[in-house]
Amino acid sequence: MGVIVQLLRKYYYVLTGLLIFLSSPSYDHWILKGFPFFAWVSMIPLFIFVRDKGYKEILFSSFIATFIGNYLSYRWIGSFGADVAGGYYIVLAFLIPSLTVFSVTKIIIAEYLSRSFENLRVIIYPSTWISIDLIQSIGHLAFPWTYPGYSQYPFTSFIQVSSFIGIMGINFILILGNSIVADLIYTMNSKRLKPGGLLRTAQFIRLLIFLLVFSFVLIYGWYVLPLNQKTGEDELRIAIIQSCISPWEKWKTNRFRYLNDLERLTRLSLHEEPDIIIWSESATLEHISYDYYNERLNPFEKRVLDIASSSNTPLLTGEIGIIEDILNKRHFPQNNAVLIDEYGTVVDTYPKIHLVPFGEWFPYEKWLPFIKELLVSFGGSSFIPGDKPVVFEVKDKKFGVLICYEGIFYRLCRRYNELGVDFLVNITNDGWTDSYSGHMQHFSASIFRAIENGLWYVRAGNTGYTTLIDPYGRVTKSIPILHPGYIVGNINFALKRETFYSKHGDIFLYICMGFIFLASFIIFFRIIQSYLKDKS
Repeated sequence: MGVIVQLLRKYYYVLTGLLIFLSSPSYDHWILKGFPFFAWVSMIPLFIFVRDKGYKEILFSSFIATFIGNYLSYRWIGSFGADVAGGYYIVLAFLIPSLTVFSVTKIIIAEYLSRSFENLRVIIYPSTWISIDLIQSIGHLAFPWTYPGYSQYPFTSFIQVSSFIGIMGINFILILGNSIVADLIYTMNSKRLKPGGLLRTAQFIRLLIFLLVFSFVLIYGWYVLPLNQKTGEDELRIAIIQSCISPWEKWKTNRFRYLNDLERLTRLSLHEEPDIIIWSESATLEHISYDYYNERLNPFEKRVLDIASSSNTPLLTGEIGIIEDILNKRHFPQNNAVLIDEYGTVVDTYPKIHLVPFGEWFPYEKWLPFIKELLVSFGGSSFIPGDKPVVFEVKDKKFGVLICYEGIFYRLCRRYNELGVDFLVNITNDGWTDSYSGHMQHFSASIFRAIENGLWYVRAGNTGYTTLIDPYGRVTKSIPILHPGYIVGNINFALKRETFYSKHGDIFLYICMGFIFLASFIIFFRIIQSYLKDKS
């Protein structure tokens, strides 16, 4: 026991790894339901440890701590390669170190800047954090999945503030809280302060100010939620189907069995007279729109169109779109959403813009063909990304479609809002993850997209989490994960609202980035000034 205590005293930063894991949904067990709380203390051990260490030790400790946290939290992503021998570990061997590099970069930069502006330390850490978070959301390999703010999705009253500052602002507040407490504990230990002496420190006053501001945020959340219980006639009735198609079985062999399940559940939902039916991303892996326009529908595709026309209800579903290169007589696939009207006519399609890197495309295959071959052996796809959002319309209501993990791209959702949509629809397939973690981590972002934009958010998952979310982030209807079924619910447009965030975007983020840029410029100026002084 004594040895364990000694190890903890020396390597207590490792606790951050465990706390990062406890800060995200992992298993559907009551013991692990405290993840919203753990996010508020997850970084404290590491923040305290790096305070008086050299940069080599900071690099090592932050890498170890965040590597453990990332592995425990996101190891389910290895399931993508689980169908191939060793594939699970190959996926993780690339993913986990990549995510950890972002975490380490945040710590290194924040600590370097903090040592030049010690009084601003508690602001520098969260400002640096969300500045790097922005970088993680840009480019072909963008993966803005791991934001700590998503852990707060059940904390409905607190996250109402994201209608002003977005998910980046929630990230900021979380890291700010961790930083303030870490600063307080470090000061208490380093100066050997008694409780009475601690109460008079600047660190304690900062904590009181933070708690006061946090209280106002909660009061705002409690205040705004009861006011939104509006009713009205301006409603749209939505049926969402969760059929639990296996991602591991061969599509061609089983597609009509899958379609039978989809049709059965759809027919059951029609008793509640929906205005539109929504299937998931992987419900129809056929070239419906391409074959429709070229008048060569196969029996499966004809039956899908017949389901829409016989039910006299528009149908939105996933499909495999096709782009033709007529000049070179080549065809390229896309991950599409297709809208079929109540007459069985293909109305419009939307090709997914943000493809999952490595899983759905590899943008650097020209230079690294061996990686592309490896991904294909895992079952990876070679889709071509779309280039712009597409606005669909049903019953005079406009909506934007987000395919799979596009729901984590907050700027795309806001772009749809700018285009005048009345609600958002996310069709997805998380069945391949084989985990509660994968489903619920993905779902958590949906809550924020609804609040940020003041829009209803409809989520249709193949295996879940299928939900209907109101503009205040409250789930009004849902289906349990991995349970075939359907839900029918009303979208009440009286709740739709314009938010500060939807109108002005990431102003808070840009202010924080400007602050970090200014601090970096001052340090650079001091270095140049010192260099010139020494030279003279």
